[in-house]
Amino acid sequence: RLHSEGLIFRDNRLVNWDCVLKSAVSDLECEYIELDAPQRISIPSHGGKSFEFGTLIEFAYKVINPEDGPEEIVVATTRLETMLGDTAVAVHPEDERYKKLHG
Repeated sequence: RLHSEGLIFRDNRLVNWDCVLKSAVSDLECEYIELDAPQRISIPSHGGKSFEFGTLIEFAYKVINPEDGPEEIVVATTRLETMLGDTAVAVHPEDERYKKLHG
């Protein structure tokens, strides 16, 4: 009913995920902070414990049967914990380094 009345909608978008609530939260419930460099920030919902933000971490996925292509693909992320859910890596179709890995 809410959908048919235009009060809610379904779409593919990025959401703000709260690991403590285990739920998406509204933009109104988030504090956006612009960082110029990595820094530790205290998080109230974690008992005031501080965590490092603004760090870009690189790691490599090994390629099985590289067939004369690269033996690994290096990716970068600010959320290393999300790698545990990775099931595929997307590469640009015109990037010659990964041409043999398409498909």
